[in-house]
Amino acid sequence: MPKNDNAHSLRMTAAIREVMGESAAADFEVRFALSKAAGIEKKFQWAQAACQDLTARFDTDTLLRLREKCICNDGASTAKLLTKYRNEAGSLQGMVDLFNSRETFAWLEYISERELIFCYPQCYCGCVKRVEGRLPEAWCYCTVGYAKKLFGQLLGVPVRAQLLESLKTGGKRCAVRVMW
Repeated sequence: MPKNDNAHSLRMTAAIREVMGESAAADFEVRFALSKAAGIEKKFQWAQAACQDLTARFDTDTLLRLREKCICNDGASTAKLLTKYRNEAGSLQGMVDLFNSRETFAWLEYISERELIFCYPQCYCGCVKRVEGRLPEAWCYCTVGYAKKLFGQLLGVPVRAQLLESLKTGGKRCAVRVMW
């Protein structure tokens, strides 16, 4: 069996195990093993093939639950930064304005006191960002999980999130609607 020690593959396998069980995870791991030594093209091809397979095998809700669990980090540092801006500004709208005026890695669009859009100007995914080409939308569902975790920490309440568009699916930005 090929070595399966790439962090993205391990997270995907763990998510499948948690949502669909051991049998589905073992099947995925055998069919979609990925080494941490894989080059950028191989990682991109793996992401394409894995998501095409998962999209064919699972309904959208299950696929979203799987991919939401594949976040690369918990968003704690960005939540801390946003908390600082919220405290400084005294309001959600003020937090958005401060964040947008001082940061360039992302921006926020204020919709209401219970809704924001969180945007990235580029793909930050270490597995696929260096390769041109499109991926199935399912690949970018991890951003939904990241936004839920990040804004849940910031707001202290459960949040809902929805992928609006992503660069790797042909969008002009990566954008996630966050509601609470």
